[in-house]
Amino acid sequence: MISPHLLLQNLINGVLLGLLYSLVALGLSLIFGVMGIINFAHGDFVMLAMYLTYVLAIALGVEGVTTIVITMPLFFLVGVVVYKLLIERVLGASPLIQIAVTVGLLMFLRNIALAIWHAEPRGLPYSILQQTIIIGGYVIPLSRLIAAAVSLVALFLVHILLTRTRFGIAVRATADDREAAGLMGINVKRVYATTFGLGLSLVALAGALIMTFSRADPYIGILYGLLSWCIVAMGGLGGVTGVLFSGLIIGVIEAIGISMVKAGARELFIYLTFLLILWLRPRGIFARK
Repeated sequence: MISPHLLLQNLINGVLLGLLYSLVALGLSLIFGVMGIINFAHGDFVMLAMYLTYVLAIALGVEGVTTIVITMPLFFLVGVVVYKLLIERVLGASPLIQIAVTVGLLMFLRNIALAIWHAEPRGLPYSILQQTIIIGGYVIPLSRLIAAAVSLVALFLVHILLTRTRFGIAVRATADDREAAGLMGINVKRVYATTFGLGLSLVALAGALIMTFSRADPYIGILYGLLSWCIVAMGGLGGVTGVLFSGLIIGVIEAIGISMVKAGARELFIYLTFLLILWLRPRGIFARK
């Protein structure tokens, strides 16, 4: 029998983690939804953001999450450069070519991490964010609570950006019909470059938040890359709302899996749920008609 207290504790953890998963996947959703690029390097950009957070926090002697004032603008510029050098050249190409380019980028980032930091996990030293809060007998890690709150705010701000600003209108118009958007005077290439930069800046934010309770290693990008693609596929390009609820579903399913089996097998429940949802709704839960 599963203890109700333990189950509820894991569900709380699942909701908090699910919000962070939504933020991790949001950048991928933006890039894929607007540009149609199959970016398999997304998870390794998360890994790189985690390592950069570690390096800056140690070098500057600050809380890891505060490094976003450096990493987010830096990753935005990296995104624009990667778009100009690689992605722009394969826009409209066959999916196989796009996959080859982004997998090549994935391997480049992973081997750079291995060359610099080897395979040794790196984590931040103790900080105030690693404390816990106890409410009604339930333990809530402060780091995950803050990560969830920041993720929710970031999701809301991106939703406002996409739905209430001229840039958001240009992004949505470009996503719906690139040629028509160009004919209406929208600078499609600038929209693409900005979107890719924004997607990677969100990755930098997610990486800093993850480092408040986790450690970086060169292969952690596999985990976050697969989770991100599951969330995007389940959301069905349903905008920020689809990413949010799909991330919450993944987080809660993972929590239930931890309650029922060993923690190491929690991915089994995640991917079974993913397959079941796509079998019932191949276009995703929140796909636009």
